[in-house]
Amino acid sequence: METTVRTQHNVYDSLVRLRNKAASLAVQSEDEALLADIVAMLSGVKRPCTYTAEEFSCVLAESDEDYRAGRFVTQNELRNRYGL
Repeated sequence: METTVRTQHNVYDSLVRLRNKAASLAVQSEDEALLADIVAMLSGVKRPCTYTAEEFSCVLAESDEDYRAGRFVTQNELRNRYGL
């Protein structure tokens, strides 16, 4: 029980730090649309990448089709492309 509570506090603390970092980065931006999206996400009004079960099923099917057709890039190819 104590380990679970400690883990939950660690996760919460990490999320608070992430939210604070995102907020400080948002202040530095001059793009008003981006700022509005960030504020909505941070306040919980808008959630990034939220799908219904049906939408997620469609996205997953399309992804599977792309993979089978060879329309993908490996992690190593991305690293080489962007010099990482």
